Amino acid sequence: MIEQYFAELQTTFEKHANPATAAGARAYMRNLSEYYGLTSPLRRKLTKEFIAKSGYPPYEQLEEMVRFAWEQPQREWQYVAMEIVEKSVKKADQSLLDLAEWMITNKSWWDSVDFIAPNIAGVLFKRYPEIKMQYIEKWMQSENLWLQRSCLLHQLRDTKTTDRALLFNLCERLSDHPDFFIRKAIGWSLRQYSKVFPEAVIDFVNSHKLSNLSRKEALKVITRNG
Repeated sequence: MIEQYFAELQTTFEKHANPATAAGARAYMRNLSEYYGLTSPLRRKLTKEFIAKSGYPPYEQLEEMVRFAWEQPQREWQYVAMEIVEKSVKKADQSLLDLAEWMITNKSWWDSVDFIAPNIAGVLFKRYPEIKMQYIEKWMQSENLWLQRSCLLHQLRDTKTTDRALLFNLCERLSDHPDFFIRKAIGWSLRQYSKVFPEAVIDFVNSHKLSNLSRKEALKVITRNG
């Protein structure tokens, strides 16, 4: 049982809980979740020590583990689950993309989506290119802004091997999206690509109608390097 597996970690998190830090985190994240009040370095340290002692859950229990973590009110549990799934990606089959989609669309916010998109979904897309576009099109047509943001951000880890045509196509298709998180993601994805291919990004930005936010973010590194 996953609940029994995590019992010791739960006790450890409760022992190190910091109400003041938790209150600040809740406010910063618009009161969307509860928190133990663990800083990221402390949470990772405690989790690493727990894993060293208890090991990772079996791959067959990965979905059970994720759903258990998503049921918990404290946001730290979702972070733990995401990081465990990331460690399992190398031995995952393509069905893990369905679990990644579920993670993106449940308890959705930028902190979880921005980790899952490049570190889980993006890695799986690279491993299973034959089904990549099936999911990309499904997510783009879903009208779910978090799935669409994931499409934009899934290549962040591999700038040098980014599919330029796909990146520019996705940015173009979402260029008139009204939501802040999509406009920001367009700029972020282009900015990351500009670190290696600045001229391509300049040409794209100059030839497409982007929001001021997307344009500013896309050119940030180029402008800074002047």
